[in-house]
Amino acid sequence: MTSDPLVLSRPAEIRAVLADPRFTVEPVPRPPFALTVAWLRGAVGRFAEGALHAERRAAGEAALAGLDPDALRAEAFRLASRDTGGHPCPPEPVPVLVLAVALGVRAGDGPEAVEAVAAIAPAYLPGPGAGPDETDVAAADAGLVRLSRLLGDPAPERLAVVAGLLAQAYGPMTGLVRGALAAARARFAAGAGDGGGEPRTAGAWTARELLDETLRHDPPVRTLRRRAPGDGRTVVLDVAAAGRDPETPRGPDLARTGDEPEFLTFGAGPRACPGRQVALALAAGTIEAATR
Repeated sequence: MTSDPLVLSRPAEIRAVLADPRFTVEPVPRPPFALTVAWLRGAVGRFAEGALHAERRAAGEAALAGLDPDALRAEAFRLASRDTGGHPCPPEPVPVLVLAVALGVRAGDGPEAVEAVAAIAPAYLPGPGAGPDETDVAAADAGLVRLSRLLGDPAPERLAVVAGLLAQAYGPMTGLVRGALAAARARFAAGAGDGGGEPRTAGAWTARELLDETLRHDPPVRTLRRRAPGDGRTVVLDVAAAGRDPETPRGPDLARTGDEPEFLTFGAGPRACPGRQVALALAAGTIEAATR
C-alpha cells in the first residue's frame, strides 16, 4: 500500500529536505542514445543522483557560465520591444528564444527552436503524477530531432546539456513572464501607487518588483518532489505556500537592504537551479520592454 504524500510548506522544512542528500529525485531509465525524450531524461543531471548528478550538473553550469546576464537582458529587451508586421513580438517565448540562440542556435532559427522546445517540455517534465500520452511523446521526440538539427547535431553529451537546459527552462520562464505581466496589469487596474499619490502606469513598477511579487504569490514552479529515505514516501515541497510564509523576506525589506531574495521556486541546496541569474535577467529584460 502506497503512503499518502507528505506535504511540507514551511521554508525551513523545505530547505532542510533540499539540503539532505538522503531525499532523492524519482529515478528514470537510462536508455542508449537516441533522439527521444526518454533518452534525454536519462542523460541529464536533473534525474540523476550522486556522482553522476554532480558531473552532469557541472556540465550545465559550464554552459551557463559562458553567458553574460546583462547581455541576455538587453537582447530580451530588444526582441520584446520589436514590432513584427505591426504586431508586438509576444513576450512569453522571448527568454527561451534568447537562451536558445546564446546556447548555439542561429539567430534566424530562434523561433523554430522555441517551437521545438515547446514540444519537448511537456514530456520532459510532465505534471505531478502524470505520464505523457503517446501523442505527447511522439511530438516531443520530433521536437528533439528538430532541436538537434538546429544545433548542428552536436555530440550526445552536448545535446543533453543544451536540450535539458532549454526544456527545463521553457515552462518556468514562460510562466514567470506571464505572471509578472499579469501582476503589472492587476496593479495598473487597481490604480496602485506609492501610498496615496497619483496612480502609476503599468511600466512604473520595476521589473524586480514585478518578479518578486510573482515569485512570492504566483511562482511558475509551485511544488518540488523528493523521495524520503527508507520507505520511499513521496515528499511534496509546496514552494508556492513557502513564498507567502512570514519567514520569507518581503519586498520592501529587500529593497531597503539590497539583498536578493532566494525564492524556493528555484530550489535550494545541491540541486538549486544553476540558471537563476540568467533566468531573472531574461525575464527582467522582457518585462521591461513589455510594460514600458
